[in-house]
Amino acid sequence: MKKKNQYTAGQALTGFIIFILIYTYFYTNIFHNVPGRGGEWTQSLALSMTAILTGMLMELSRFWGWVIEFKTDSDLLIFQGIPAAILSLIPAPLWLQAGGDTFPFVFFANPVVTGMAGVWFGMVLFRGMFNNKKVKEEEEGKKKAPREA
Repeated sequence: MKKKNQYTAGQALTGFIIFILIYTYFYTNIFHNVPGRGGEWTQSLALSMTAILTGMLMELSRFWGWVIEFKTDSDLLIFQGIPAAILSLIPAPLWLQAGGDTFPFVFFANPVVTGMAGVWFGMVLFRGMFNNKKVKEEEEGKKKAPREA
């Protein structure tokens, strides 16, 4: 299979899996809703996990067919990952319990904010995993190169 066909097939597969993830969240949210406070927590956590997995799959789709190299500063990953994790992993009921209906807490509890932050966090996680691997391989290569010369 040619690289272009691999990339196209990979993009289609990734899109299908992302659609299934989002539809699974929607279906369970609409038809298998748990009443009460436990249901709110379940819905929020399911949305967070769906968004994070979607972000990771979106980032993974860059690697179908060929590897696209990128350089990312690990400090930047820390600065991006911490706020993204806080916004995407803390469920809406906790934000509302902490601050009620006041501005920053209502914003943090919004499912759209949680979803966007989850995608952001998933992409940051995936880049972080590949960047750390890449950096370790390059450091080992630099250490071996002077000895061989």
